[in-house]
Amino acid sequence: MSKEELKRENEALKATNRKLENQVKEMESQLKLMQTIFDSLSEGVVATNLEGEFLAANPVAQNIVGMGPSDGDGRAEEWSQTYRTFYPDRVTQMPSTELPLYKAIHGEISNEVEIFVRNPNQPDGVFISVNGRPLYDETGGLIGGVVTFRDVTQLKRYQGQLETTVSDLQTQNSLMDAIFNSISDGVIVANKEGKYVLFNETAREITGQDLEDVYIPQASKKFGLFHPESGEFYPVDELPLAQALRGKHADDVEILMRNQQLPNEIHTSITGRPIYDENGVVSGAVAAIRDISQFKKTEERLEITNAQLKVQTQLLHSVFHSISDGVVVAGETSNIVMANLSSKRMIGPIPFLKSSDEWFKPDLYFYPDKVTPFPLEEHPLFKAIWGKSTDGVEMFIQNDEASDGIYVSVSGRPLQDRDTNWKGGVAVFHDLTDRVNRETALAQAFAQGRLEIVDTILHNIGNAINSVSVGIDTIHHQLTNDRLTPRLTALAKAIEQHQNDFSDYIKNDPQGQKVLPFILTLAADFNVVKQQWEGTVQRIRDRTGHIVDIIRTQNAHNAISGTRKDIDLVVVISDAIKVLQDSIGKRQIRIEMDCDDVPREIRIQESPFHQMLVNLIKNSIEAIDELAASGGLSEAPRIQFRAYIEDDFLCLDITDNGIGIDPEDISKIFSAGFTTKKEGSGLGLHSSANFVIGFGGRIQALSEGRGKGTTIQIKFRYDSIYRSAYKEST
Repeated sequence: MSKEELKRENEALKATNRKLENQVKEMESQLKLMQTIFDSLSEGVVATNLEGEFLAANPVAQNIVGMGPSDGDGRAEEWSQTYRTFYPDRVTQMPSTELPLYKAIHGEISNEVEIFVRNPNQPDGVFISVNGRPLYDETGGLIGGVVTFRDVTQLKRYQGQLETTVSDLQTQNSLMDAIFNSISDGVIVANKEGKYVLFNETAREITGQDLEDVYIPQASKKFGLFHPESGEFYPVDELPLAQALRGKHADDVEILMRNQQLPNEIHTSITGRPIYDENGVVSGAVAAIRDISQFKKTEERLEITNAQLKVQTQLLHSVFHSISDGVVVAGETSNIVMANLSSKRMIGPIPFLKSSDEWFKPDLYFYPDKVTPFPLEEHPLFKAIWGKSTDGVEMFIQNDEASDGIYVSVSGRPLQDRDTNWKGGVAVFHDLTDRVNRETALAQAFAQGRLEIVDTILHNIGNAINSVSVGIDTIHHQLTNDRLTPRLTALAKAIEQHQNDFSDYIKNDPQGQKVLPFILTLAADFNVVKQQWEGTVQRIRDRTGHIVDIIRTQNAHNAISGTRKDIDLVVVISDAIKVLQDSIGKRQIRIEMDCDDVPREIRIQESPFHQMLVNLIKNSIEAIDELAASGGLSEAPRIQFRAYIEDDFLCLDITDNGIGIDPEDISKIFSAGFTTKKEGSGLGLHSSANFVIGFGGRIQALSEGRGKGTTIQIKFRYDSIYRSAYKEST
């Protein structure tokens, strides 16, 4: 080779070297660029040869899964154990053969395979999404595999939160839908164009219409919306939804609804509210519809009931203030809330709505002795407020309205609510002044009667002797008008005249044949007379014994609680009637007795009780005689006995249809020595009153005036007649 050829060859070789050097520099530059790009990728990239040896791994890959070229000669079969790869359940370890990189070096493609990786770099583990691809050379030969993966842990967390949120929203939507369709009010939502876009079942039921594709301007006629007063169609622009779309609030607008599906009109109350978007602009409206038909009917009934109650209240108010008893009502805090006019007359001015102890003045209430103050805690009204009932508590009241004072009987009752809680009390004041005055007069008469004991004895004995005298007069009359003795004497003379031929006389003589029948008739007549005489003598004997009892009783007068015994009430009344039977029979007085409503036996002093009845019966007989003498007796004479129980008393009424009592004499009728009869002593009713009052009872005369008859009413406390008898007998 020539020098020239060698020179040219060297120069060509140098040019080729320079070109190769430039190409190497360019490739190095590109390699650095590729390595920079490779290292800066956000995804992890790992490449291996067919033996599973790592050829390349960027920092992201090494950080996420802890693998790279520095890990040495790791084999593909050992990757699962080496790099701790799991299925997404984070528990089940994924086999090496399932890894995308393993599949890639075996020629398989993998897309978005989700794997959980735990290694020293990631002790808590991370979720990765992996894509795998095989590597081929320029001839198409498989030379390895490459995987790319990204950390999807945060994405998984967001997906979990999203799923939870979606589930919660679905639950809330279901709940809201259930609530929306179950509420009793109908709800309609309209958009800004006035179209109904949402409504519940209640709205459909109330309107009776299909609400889809309805616009507000159609509502008034489509649903039949009328003004409740004028009856005309409700103006569209005044409907609550229309007002709400203009940004106004409409509250409880009453609209009458009537259409083909609602032939029986209903009353509705509609409330409208605007709906605003995020910019505060009205974007729609909502209306709540409530069916108030039942409420309107109830309201009408309530108005009628209120009117009726008003009338009843006025009536009760009139009655309340017209009754003679005083009534005071206190609340649970003892404040006075109600009192009638009679209570003001008895108690004086009452400060309403103030505590009752403000009108309970120390110098207002006294015991019946008119001296001892009545304690506040014993007052029936205060006991009633505390839940206790009281009856017939007697007291004396001194106030400016009644300067002389009045006697009252007070009863109290607690007031309760529906739960039986005490809510106050009521007290009823009954004026006893007239009764107490009469009893005082009777007590005075009783005291005077003790000084007039001899007169009383004489009066009672006189009554008894009169009965004896009547009996003796009866015997005298029978002896004076005796027709049996002359007949017996005539018979004796006839027998004496025929004593020698008596046998022939009574057999053959017509007159003699009458002797035997005459004797039999005479014997029968004698037997009748004998029975009459025995009855009359027995009555005289009984009345004589009664005189002895009178004297014995009066001797024991100071021991007023003397011996009591159980007696039959009907029998003792009958015995008293028998004492005066002759006088009763002579006048043909009808006796009526009604004692079926009381127990038959009472415990009382028999003799004075018997004498009291005799005196009262005799007084009734004399009253009947006096009316008959004046020619005013227009009906059959009658004396009636009636016994009954009233409150805590045994009552015995003795009523006659005699002359009666003048009103001005009522309060004096039981006084000693007072009488309206010409020959009366004034001791009969007086001694009867003495016995009743001394026994703890009450007696009063009732009469509508002259010619109207009289009732003497006697009252004994029930416990003194029956309960004490039971205690003593047991």
